[in-house]
Amino acid sequence: MSTVTILAPIKLAEGKIEADLLAASAKFQSEFVAHEPGVLRRELVRKQDGTYLDIVQFRSEEDYKEVEKKEMESAVCAEFFSVMDLSDFDPEAGMEILVSLETH
Repeated sequence: MSTVTILAPIKLAEGKIEADLLAASAKFQSEFVAHEPGVLRRELVRKQDGTYLDIVQFRSEEDYKEVEKKEMESAVCAEFFSVMDLSDFDPEAGMEILVSLETH
């Protein structure tokens, strides 16, 4: 079974600043992600263009799909997503799904 890494782009919602994103991310991590055994690692990074990328590694594609379903029903996840501009976000086109071939 191969691990799966998701690259999820983030653009801040109007009126939100990086501190808002970091606060929402911390709560998302402690109250949701930390309780998901299928999540191996998560990193939030700032890109050179001022947007952000949430990089999440899962044990498997099945774990990713299960967590994705839970996110849609979670108030903590909704709070995290509320700091993002999702007006033109297409989950099918916006997120990259990478399957690990080797890990060193």
